[in-house]
Amino acid sequence: MDDSFKCTECGLCRNACPVYKALKRETVGPRGKVMLLKEEIKDEIFYACTLCRNCTVACPLKLELDKDFRKYRAKLQEAGKTTEASKVMIENVRKYGNPFGKIEEGKKPKELFCC
Repeated sequence: MDDSFKCTECGLCRNACPVYKALKRETVGPRGKVMLLKEEIKDEIFYACTLCRNCTVACPLKLELDKDFRKYRAKLQEAGKTTEASKVMIENVRKYGNPFGKIEEGKKPKELFCC
């Protein structure tokens, strides 16, 4: 069973999520995405997730929600439902090892939880 279905929706993961902190919208936070998955609402809101895994760290049940989000994102991509920004990010990760593009000389990309 996917971790998203084990979620109790306590909301502790929200404040660990950088996207939720920036936008203050429930639908872009981990709990909101879990609710969308449980309701089987198919939405491209999953591209707002950075897959940083902070929600896993904050979760009292240690659910690995990022794995569910990654799986769902793959299904969206297979269905051809990608955003232009996500296409650029994916290409940058594959080509340069980071979502931003070229890396400054002498710097190494950090490990990414993406794509």
